[in-house]
Amino acid sequence: MQISSQSSQLKNDDTDREDGSSFLLSSEKLYQTLVANIPGAVYRCSCDFDDPQGFVKWTIGFMSEAIQEISGYPSSDFINDRVRSFASIIHPEDRSRVEETVSKSIAAKWPYILEYRIVRADGRICWVYEKGQAVGGQPEERQGDLLSAVVSVSPISSSQSEAIYLHGVILDITDRKQAQSDLRNTQEFLNAVLQNLPISVFIKDAVDQRFIYWNHASEELLGYSSDQVIGNNAADLFEPKQANYFQAQDLEVFATRKCVDTPEETIQLPHRGKRILHTKKVPLFDELGAPKYLVGIAQDITDRQRLETELSRLALVAQKTQNGVFITDAEGCIEWVNEAFTQISGYSIAEIQGQKPGDVLQGVQTDPLTIAQMRSALATRQPFDQEIYNYTKDGKGYWVALSIAPIYQKNGELEGFIAVQTDITDRKQTEAELRERESYYRCIVETASEGVWMFDSESKTTFANSRMAEMLGYTVDKILGRSLFEFIDGDSREIAKSYVERRRQGIRERHDFKFTRSDGSHLWAIVSATPMFDSEGEFSGVLRMITDISDRKQAEAELRQTLQELEFEKFALDQSAIVSTTNQFGIISYVNDQFCEILKYDRAELIGKTHKIVNSGYHAPEFFQQLWSTITQGNVWRGEIKNQAKDGTFFWLDTTIVPFLNSQGEPHQYVAIRKDITDRKQAEETVRLSESQLRTKNQELAKALRDVHKTQSMMVQNEKMVSLGQLVAGVAHEINNPVSFIYGNVMHADDYFQDLLKMLQLYQREYPQPTAAIQAEIDEIDLNFMLKDLPKLLKSMKMGAERIRQIVLSLKNFSRLDEAEQKQVDIHEGIDSTLLILQHRLKETAGHPKIVLLKEFGNLPRVQCYAGQLNQVFMNIIGNAIDALEEAMETGNWANNELSPIPYCPSPTLRICTEVKYEEDASIQTENIVYNKSSENPTHIVIRIADNGPGIPAEVHQRLFDPFFTTKEPGKGTGLGLSISYQIVVDKHGGQLHCNSAPGQGTEFAIEIPIGNSQ
Repeated sequence: MQISSQSSQLKNDDTDREDGSSFLLSSEKLYQTLVANIPGAVYRCSCDFDDPQGFVKWTIGFMSEAIQEISGYPSSDFINDRVRSFASIIHPEDRSRVEETVSKSIAAKWPYILEYRIVRADGRICWVYEKGQAVGGQPEERQGDLLSAVVSVSPISSSQSEAIYLHGVILDITDRKQAQSDLRNTQEFLNAVLQNLPISVFIKDAVDQRFIYWNHASEELLGYSSDQVIGNNAADLFEPKQANYFQAQDLEVFATRKCVDTPEETIQLPHRGKRILHTKKVPLFDELGAPKYLVGIAQDITDRQRLETELSRLALVAQKTQNGVFITDAEGCIEWVNEAFTQISGYSIAEIQGQKPGDVLQGVQTDPLTIAQMRSALATRQPFDQEIYNYTKDGKGYWVALSIAPIYQKNGELEGFIAVQTDITDRKQTEAELRERESYYRCIVETASEGVWMFDSESKTTFANSRMAEMLGYTVDKILGRSLFEFIDGDSREIAKSYVERRRQGIRERHDFKFTRSDGSHLWAIVSATPMFDSEGEFSGVLRMITDISDRKQAEAELRQTLQELEFEKFALDQSAIVSTTNQFGIISYVNDQFCEILKYDRAELIGKTHKIVNSGYHAPEFFQQLWSTITQGNVWRGEIKNQAKDGTFFWLDTTIVPFLNSQGEPHQYVAIRKDITDRKQAEETVRLSESQLRTKNQELAKALRDVHKTQSMMVQNEKMVSLGQLVAGVAHEINNPVSFIYGNVMHADDYFQDLLKMLQLYQREYPQPTAAIQAEIDEIDLNFMLKDLPKLLKSMKMGAERIRQIVLSLKNFSRLDEAEQKQVDIHEGIDSTLLILQHRLKETAGHPKIVLLKEFGNLPRVQCYAGQLNQVFMNIIGNAIDALEEAMETGNWANNELSPIPYCPSPTLRICTEVKYEEDASIQTENIVYNKSSENPTHIVIRIADNGPGIPAEVHQRLFDPFFTTKEPGKGTGLGLSISYQIVVDKHGGQLHCNSAPGQGTEFAIEIPIGNSQ
């Protein structure tokens, strides 16, 4: 929908103007309210497709104030890039991805959704979520007009849209991203722990008991890799009898809803044979109490069982004891050990007999304090019971519970000591593991994002983690020992008491509940309550997991308020607009009273029908096909439709059709909002006819004026070139006569000298002894040197005269006064003549280096053309190239891009290339010419004149061939050179003149002339 300002300018309808202004004002206030309550920044931006580097440049036209909270910058900074562009605060690593996603969205005509980082004003990095859509149209730009920003454009309906705009919203998702990162790190940490546990851990789903997790210890224990197990159940891995046993055991676990601990379980493995396992299986349930997963833990105790069996047999042999026993004399030297001692320590009785136990069993890690206590007890003949760290024969450490008692004779004298030691290494290791696990789980609980709150059977707090204390506004010490009901207000206590009774009955629940913080505010939370029972099945307390949902509750309250406001808005819309609703097939399901009133139908006549009932036949079928194509893709359609009422009256309606999408993102309902614009359309038609007539006359006058300017410029330039040609021809003629005289006489002088030389040589042979006077003269004039130097002198004079003849010929070729009509000429001669005239500008001067000239001439045929006019084109373009290079010498701004026609050249360079274009590629653009030398039908020649100067900006490139347009200082250029060159190449010769340039990439002009031009 495009809102036009013309309707407010009609002089014959004051009432409509006032109503329209009131409607726009109320609508703008409504949209301002909506935008202010959106939890994010709303924006609209326009685009510029004329960026010289091929990118689309976006310019913010509207940005809501919420952007300041997100980025730290006020919204006014981004409007029309007043202080900075929004792209400038996008993180550099995300910028190209954002531009690429938006460009693809425009091409596909679909909305876009992005998550990327921005750099806030305070330097912090934050994550934002952006959702937007490209729309097309020609909106009326009014600064600060929110209604224009939101509804004045239409979605892209075709590739011919004249302008592209973006509408969207930006939300701050930094907290969510941080939470996701924390959760991902926690999951990775827990997974790493489970994968590296020395016991088998596996998880099954509760539906069909298929494995969904299998750690490394499971692979080593059961011989199956994770890839072999995941997705399969026990029936796929074990024998039917074994598999049935496991499945029955799993069902029992879910039925009892408790952990099942099987100390010994014998299974037959395909890879490892019969093994004895100690297994535990724990059921996990979802929030509704339905079975979800089964977690299993298995430990191979086969070797331990075998060892216990062997120890049992040894115990029977060694007086039915499995403890190590040794007996010493009164001095503490060993007299006897049993087999159990040998088994524990590795020492036989022969190896240790006569030695003190401390000398062979204790080592560097044995606690010195324990040793001192033991020696003190033995010295005072007291019993000793302590745990001590000993070493076996092979140096391996182990823990024993050592009990030493003195042995007395009948007379009371000390006979010796008897010691019993029990290997407690496994227990010590288990205790260490338990302490480590306790520390680990305590760390998890303390760093969890949820509150952990434990109570005894009387609802007194026994534990609370720091997160729980933080949510309630207390320290942990202030919570311990306090009753649950101290944190609940009076309205909720009865509900809390009923929940506690349900816990006593063993019911696990998950529910929302309201607590009271220390400052009196309310904490809304999701409470996951699990009852706890002691070993005798008596209720011992409750574990509650607390998740803060105060923000969600606040959002729900705001949503209810928003829904209520939307009801009021719907009522206002029904009162002010023509509204109808259809299903996805276009069947009308609702129309308001205004619809019935303007189209003269009863509601019963419309419900169940389609809008074909009001079709006027004015629009073509393609119009409605495009409409349906837009809305079925989930896009809003805006346009003007001519409908017919029941009584035959025609109405123009400004229509907006909004699709409502289901959870799959597909339209399931359409709402059409219309406004009667019949009067406006009639007025527009009248104005359009007047404008059309006026526009036609203006175009005719503008064309006539352009023709006059073009003719004047051509006449001025042609007069200049004629004067220049006459001057050059006159100079050439005046120089040619004396040069011809000199050149002709030099040849005769050379012949005369040769004759004199022969005569002199003859005299020397006939009169070898000259007289004294002659010899003196020979020495005076240095005759031998003269005879050698005079031929060189004549030769140099001849070369100089030849050079002057060539210059005169070039001047005559350039002037071409005798070639007013088309003739077959050699293009290379014209280029060389032009370069000869401009030679002085290429030479090195004070402060300016020499301009390097690269000539890459191809094998060109003779061309039918106006030679003098083409020389004028070469003079203009080569002169401009030299001007650009001189400017670069002053500013130091050279082409440094690999896309330059002369890339990475270290000095000012002018390159002139010529080539032939053949019939098979005649339709290819000049800058992409690729010719096949094997072709027999050349059609065009191409002359390329390039420099590595600073290049031409985009705004100058667009007006390059306009008459009287120049960027040079006053007095240095008329702005006619390139305009006349374009007319000579295109109009006079039927060729093409292209310019390929961009800032920092140099400049290349390509001249394409037909070989057999007949114009």
